[in-house]
Amino acid sequence: MTFEERWKQKQDAAKPGRYYGDGGTIHSGTELDVEVDSSGRVVAVWFRCQPLPFRQADVDVDRANEMRSMYRGYGSKLTGVEILDQETPA
Repeated sequence: MTFEERWKQKQDAAKPGRYYGDGGTIHSGTELDVEVDSSGRVVAVWFRCQPLPFRQADVDVDRANEMRSMYRGYGSKLTGVEILDQETPA
């Protein structure tokens, strides 16, 4: 399958949304970027140049340790996201 065919397949599969990722961006990062303020509160989450919706949840120590443990040796990479754009009010 050619690059163009693969790209079209990903776009078609994402309808009515759109696929954002490999093949359609100049960036090649495979992780989310999370920006926090000086208090540690999340203010933005990005995949490459695509801002993503998020909600922040404060967790207890046990959950935090559990999540840190889960990420050790985590071998997956993010290659794209499916986006369903919402209409913005005028």
